[in-house]
Amino acid sequence: MSVQILLTADNHLDPPVTQFGPKRMQRKADYLRCFETTIGYALENRPDLFLVSGDLHDVILPRNPPRALIMRRFRDLSEKGVRVFLIGGHHDTPRAVEHGNSPLAVYSNAGYATFFQNTKTPETASVDVSGLRVFIAGLSYDFSLPFDADPLRGLNIQPEGDINILMIHYPVEGFPSYFGNEPRVGASSIPPGFQLIAAGHLHRHQKGVANGVPVIYPGSTERKSFLEEGEEKGFAWIELDKSGLVSEDFIGTPAREMKTHDFNIPKKGDVSEALRTEVRRFVDPELIFRVKVLGVIEPQRLTTYRRPQLQSEFSDEFFWIDFDEKEMQILTAGPIQAFPRTTPREQLRRYYSRMIQEAEGEGVRKDLREALAVTEQMLEEEGAW
Repeated sequence: MSVQILLTADNHLDPPVTQFGPKRMQRKADYLRCFETTIGYALENRPDLFLVSGDLHDVILPRNPPRALIMRRFRDLSEKGVRVFLIGGHHDTPRAVEHGNSPLAVYSNAGYATFFQNTKTPETASVDVSGLRVFIAGLSYDFSLPFDADPLRGLNIQPEGDINILMIHYPVEGFPSYFGNEPRVGASSIPPGFQLIAAGHLHRHQKGVANGVPVIYPGSTERKSFLEEGEEKGFAWIELDKSGLVSEDFIGTPAREMKTHDFNIPKKGDVSEALRTEVRRFVDPELIFRVKVLGVIEPQRLTTYRRPQLQSEFSDEFFWIDFDEKEMQILTAGPIQAFPRTTPREQLRRYYSRMIQEAEGEGVRKDLREALAVTEQMLEEEGAW
């Protein structure tokens, strides 16, 4: 006897995507389309369990239309006998008291899902699947943890079923990640006796073994940034029995393609004309296209680089086009001391880290960490991440 599971995570429904301007709502629809593909597969194939390992929503206060759609789809799954289990990720878990409950709570309150909302110790549930007792433990993301903490260290999580599953939303030691310093689960902290760690947070699909337990990241269902360019997006279909992992299949979703092209500034001639010629080779109205402008340009030739004109000219030739000039250098008579490259989030963390180090008393440090979390959420919702 075995259990069939559909594992998804990092759906990031209803993201701000302000950088897409007039196509913002179309870009939001991309995330819903990939989620609908996931739900459609579950309705057709009827897994025993439908697991969402965090970041179903991209923000703590999503709009009502995506909330209503999810409610209908979870009701559809429930009516087909598919049990839904959710944990909160770092996007849809409240960072402060004023945020109230996670948006995931409404699906649990309606009776269409089980939401494990505790961030300190796992909550658990047991279900019967064809005579097998399936034990599921879930731990939502905890914003109060220091960046170097291990979320599972010191927790006594005892498997109690014939088949045992732990849902988490953290990086696990040994799994490649393109995120920065943050809480990470050490391989030795993975509790033995489980048949599966159903993990979220890492957007690339990957699987491995930690402390003898299979760990699977289904990856995100839609691409969030150019860090995910070229990655396949989708969800995992998993079969477990008492002995462990029987099989795992990756099912793709129709994520929108992203592509980067490196443009090297020519030594002579009109820069815009040369760039226009190269860009035309990639025209695709469904593509999110980034041009990295590389090399050195003299100040007098800057007049031949007309980015706004190119942006307007190609606006209908691509879903979206962006010109990245961070690595373009302007030749000057003397050296210019450049400021260190940074992002709003990195600068914010530097500022708060200094205040936290200088603060007197754990109470003050706790308040500062909470203020940092709230401010980071505000930055993210405005697209200044």
